[in-house]
Amino acid sequence: MLRSDRNLTESLFLKGNIKVLVTTATLAWGVNLPAYATIIKGTQLYDSNKGGFWEIGIFDVQQIFGWAGWPQFDSEGEGIIITSIKEIDNYVKMMTEQRDIESNLHKGLENCINAEIACGVVSTVTEAV
Repeated sequence: MLRSDRNLTESLFLKGNIKVLVTTATLAWGVNLPAYATIIKGTQLYDSNKGGFWEIGIFDVQQIFGWAGWPQFDSEGEGIIITSIKEIDNYVKMMTEQRDIESNLHKGLENCINAEIACGVVSTVTEAV
């Protein structure tokens, strides 16, 4: 998608002129658009280096679900995942914290905060904290 088309689409979505936005997984990871609901349809991605499909991890799921229900736009949000029957239990356990997840956010926290500042989400020290 051309940058001008993407900017127009994002602008129309933010204004509420577009109610539903369907994206690729790549865009869903990097898009900066708050929404009420986020749906992940299919949890496998192809990796040419591995020569096959792999299941997206919990951090990817949380990143995509994180666009749903931003406090400054909605009082709640919904995340829906559509996956194969054999993977349902795995994702339920991950999302309900029945599996240990170790964060590595501290390794790149300054980049994360800088990104939030650049996007205009964080504008004060209190918001950053």
